[in-house]
Amino acid sequence: MARTAYRRNHAFVEDLSVCTVHMHNGDEVGLSGKRRAIVRALNQTATARQRQCLYLYYGRGLRQADIAKTLGIDISTVSRTIQRGEDHVTSALELSEALTQL
Repeated sequence: MARTAYRRNHAFVEDLSVCTVHMHNGDEVGLSGKRRAIVRALNQTATARQRQCLYLYYGRGLRQADIAKTLGIDISTVSRTIQRGEDHVTSALELSEALTQL
């Protein structure tokens, strides 16, 4: 399998890799507060398709073309779905940081 080239920084990719697996397994055991916030954002604000694409992309390391083939959807749909899921996570993290500064 070819190495996936992620468009995000390494720390964000690492967080999503860990969090999508925990989300998929349904647990938050051993996660930091930030990572628990990511798992909760995924479960509460992301759609089922976004969670599925994020898990396949970050948790399993599949390329977008492979995800598109697996799910029977267009690669541009996969790309948009991943981006929207990432946006949910980013928004949740920004909100979490803003609340801790109060």
